[in-house]
Amino acid sequence: MRLIELRLRNFRQHADTTIRFRRGLTGIIGSNGAGKSTLLEAIAWSIYGSEAARGTNDTLRFSRAPARARVQVDLHFGLGRHEYRVKRTLSSAEVYLDGGEAPVATTVGGVSRFLESRLGMSRREFFNTYFTGQKELQFLATMGPTERGRFLSTVLGFERLRLAQDLARSRRSELRHEVDALRSGMADPEKVKGERRDAEARLRDAKTAFAAAEGEHAIASVSLAALTPRWAGAQKVRERQRELANAVAIAKSERETAALDVARVQAELARIGIAEVEAGSLQEQLRPLHSARQECERFSQLARTHERRRALVEQLGSLRTELDRTSERLARVEQAPSLLTRFVAELSGLREERIMLEQQREERNEKWLEDRQDARTKLVGYRDLGGELREQVSQVRDAGPAGICPTCQRPLGADFERLLVELEDQLALSIQDEKWWAAREKQLAERPDDLASLEQRLDDLERTMEDRARKHSRCEAAVMELETLQREKDQRVARLSAITSELEALPDGYDEAAHQDADQRLQALRELETRAARLEEVISRRDELEAQLSRATAIEQGAAEQRRAAALEVESLGMTDEAFAILRVEMETANDRLHLAELRSTEFRGRIETAEQSWSTAVRADEAQDERAREIAVREVDLAHHNELDAALTRLRAELNSQVRPELGEIASIFLAQLTDGRYSALEIDESYNLLVLEEGVEKPVISGGEEDIANLVLRLSLSQMIAERAGHPLSLLILDEVFGSLDAVRRDNVTQLLRRLGDRFEQVILITHIEGIRDDLDQVIRVSFDERTGSAMTQEETLTGAGTPADGIAAD
Repeated sequence: MRLIELRLRNFRQHADTTIRFRRGLTGIIGSNGAGKSTLLEAIAWSIYGSEAARGTNDTLRFSRAPARARVQVDLHFGLGRHEYRVKRTLSSAEVYLDGGEAPVATTVGGVSRFLESRLGMSRREFFNTYFTGQKELQFLATMGPTERGRFLSTVLGFERLRLAQDLARSRRSELRHEVDALRSGMADPEKVKGERRDAEARLRDAKTAFAAAEGEHAIASVSLAALTPRWAGAQKVRERQRELANAVAIAKSERETAALDVARVQAELARIGIAEVEAGSLQEQLRPLHSARQECERFSQLARTHERRRALVEQLGSLRTELDRTSERLARVEQAPSLLTRFVAELSGLREERIMLEQQREERNEKWLEDRQDARTKLVGYRDLGGELREQVSQVRDAGPAGICPTCQRPLGADFERLLVELEDQLALSIQDEKWWAAREKQLAERPDDLASLEQRLDDLERTMEDRARKHSRCEAAVMELETLQREKDQRVARLSAITSELEALPDGYDEAAHQDADQRLQALRELETRAARLEEVISRRDELEAQLSRATAIEQGAAEQRRAAALEVESLGMTDEAFAILRVEMETANDRLHLAELRSTEFRGRIETAEQSWSTAVRADEAQDERAREIAVREVDLAHHNELDAALTRLRAELNSQVRPELGEIASIFLAQLTDGRYSALEIDESYNLLVLEEGVEKPVISGGEEDIANLVLRLSLSQMIAERAGHPLSLLILDEVFGSLDAVRRDNVTQLLRRLGDRFEQVILITHIEGIRDDLDQVIRVSFDERTGSAMTQEETLTGAGTPADGIAAD
């Protein structure tokens, strides 16, 4: 793998950073917290997504980025004969191959899976292969033999064999439990066979009993068939007897009803005779009815005219009163149109003035809020920075020259004074900026006077506009009322004239007492008229009643004749109640015998079904017993295979662990010889995973601190080489993050020179450090610093003596 270009936008403290990587030894130098390690995090995040980030995706966004600014990392790298360009944001990702325009993989998860398959490494293997940090070297040095062996097995991927063996053992345990469960669920084979034989015997007995019941049913059916015709004939005779008896009863009822009708009609004819006599006398009394009606109609017309005159007089008084009130109101609202025109002009001018004042107030308010928020943000930033610097100054001062650097964990030594002065200068500058921004925030806390004055002018203007609007509304209402009042006045004048004319045209002379006497006479005559009409209605029914009398007499005679004929037919049928009862008993007995035979057949048919179900259950149980025995045999074979697999995996893990130490020692020996110019020829790892340095084939019992650091570095490089070979890729890239540890300047120089000698093995070596003394030994230097003004990291490639022109795109903001 070879890094070509990396670009970060709004990623942690990097607002917009672009770096082009060269071949050879590259140093990324900067103070602690400037954002050096963030570059490595961005590389891993672009490939593996959120699982490679420190924290969650929510913490990746640059703190000063705009609300909708995109967090994006673009990585361009080479692998084998191909080049890949990765673009990843918080919600999307794309991969382009060899400069193609169409992506070969998309989506957040799809890109991670695609790159993991091309690299042939998981995220953990990727870090163990290409990345090495100071803490990891110290971790290897402080490990015990057992812990070191377990760590080597884990990073080399042997842990997957243990996981596979755990899965095999888990399945073996499941198979063992399944076999035990199947055995415990099996019944006694002889008992199952016996139950099957008993079920077959019960089925045979049930079929024999069912055949006997069917024979009894056939005999009962023949007996019932012989009685059925006689019973049907007897039922018909019995039904005819019931019909004739019903006919006799009906004829008797009709005769009695007809006799009652004859008596009723004769009584009504007698009442009609009396009514004819009374009707003759009433006709003489009703002769003055017509003249009485005409007189009452004349008095009614005069009464209506009298009521109309009285109503018109009342309306005339009301109209005159309303007309006076309307005239008074018209005199009061005649000035409304001129006032309305004046208030419209005043409101228009006030609205224009309000628009201008509101625009001025909004502009001034936005300016004040922006200044206050900016001051508050700057104050918080400088307070946080001051707290961090105070803590660093305190740690460095307390540690002294002999202490350990709180960030890189190395002795301060000669760098103590320089580092302390640099931190104190930064702290003093931060305190000065903090005080200035605190005063600025306090100054902007209160609302400005000019803004308050604008708001007061707007309030006064609003009150004036409300007063003019109320007056304008009243004038509008008055103008509308003026038109309405004039129209109402004209209508009332016209109505007054019409009522006066109508009143003059109406006649007079109505006598209320004479009207009442005429109504009383007419009412008495109408009562006599009603009585005469009722008598005429009674008299008109004479013909109808005489016809009814004739019909009732005929019905009475016919009903008597029908009764005599029905009695004679009943006597001729000859079926007595005793003979019908005997035949009914014989028929019921035959039906009972047939029903009993059917019940027995049904009972034995049910017994056959029950016996068949028992037999089927016994057969299924017997077959299930055989099937379970076959399942046990299959699982026992599978269990034996898993026992053999567990033993094979145990042997394989032991063999691989035994091969790791010689292979790792062989690779480490080659690196050690190159790094020490052949002074140390070999490095071995004993069975306890202790490092043994050989000088001319002889173990060197005591080595210096620097030699021990070199040995640990060689071991880590060898381990990366082995992981890369297992992934199928050459180890062309190596990234070392703060690996100098406690080395002094001489030893640091030796390490950089030794890493340069390995240029034939590592195409790219990237050193991340805060130490300035190594820059002259590098092929490329990229400086990372923090801009307090923008709150973002800055990167810049420095020009080295004899080095080529810096690559484009290194500057960042």
